[in-house]
Amino acid sequence: MAQIQRIMINTFFRPDGLAVIELDDPRGVNAIDAEVALELADAVQSVERAEGVRVVLLRSTGKCFGVGGNVSWFDVEKPGLEQRIGDTLSAIGRAIEGLRSMPAVVVAAVHGAVAGGSLGLMFAADLVIAHSETRFSLAYAKIGATPDAGTSYFLTRGLGERRALELLLLSDGFDAERARELGLVNFVAEGEAFESASDALVQRLLAGPQEAFRSAKRLVRSASESELSDHMQKEARAFVEISQSADFIEGVRAFLAKRPPKFSNQ
Repeated sequence: MAQIQRIMINTFFRPDGLAVIELDDPRGVNAIDAEVALELADAVQSVERAEGVRVVLLRSTGKCFGVGGNVSWFDVEKPGLEQRIGDTLSAIGRAIEGLRSMPAVVVAAVHGAVAGGSLGLMFAADLVIAHSETRFSLAYAKIGATPDAGTSYFLTRGLGERRALELLLLSDGFDAERARELGLVNFVAEGEAFESASDALVQRLLAGPQEAFRSAKRLVRSASESELSDHMQKEARAFVEISQSADFIEGVRAFLAKRPPKFSNQ
């Protein structure tokens, strides 16, 4: 009997503060079922708990970033459908919440197909770089399903109700340039330059002022839940606090001396 090939969730920690979470599917499609979702949630938790992580890179091997849920896992002819769906979405939810809330900057590097729940993983990142030939699809309506993995949350907050409903109800696929126009990805890299562009983005973030990055993330995450006056008070407190940091002092000195800053990367 042939051995069933399963997705592996690989986690790497580099000495420079980069953590890599990688979906590695021998079949190349990175479809998510409950077991994959649980392993992914555990990987995210291990990165959250690790010391010295400044940047997290979320990526996949194979021909695509991810096709979303493993539809065969949701086979309606097999018993326990509700339990399988519940277990899968609970675990992928933990992974997405962990990526969203961790202090380190999270970069998603996507290629090939990005569909369904895999889009939720991508949306949880702080910055997204896409291969120029990436195709995106919110294909829930094509199988009579509703959105999952935070996709309706992220789309509505990012695009507004009408555009979110357009993408969800019509389920038309779109390319990387359209995704950038919509603000769903930050950068698009052509062909063979994709990997080097991803590396360059990660290196730029690793060299930046980490304490300021963490503070900026907290402010952005809380902005939509705050009144303007309250949020400006949060900004003021954060600015006063960061002004005491070594990186702020170095940044100001470097600016005045007209030289590049050398941040501590702590």
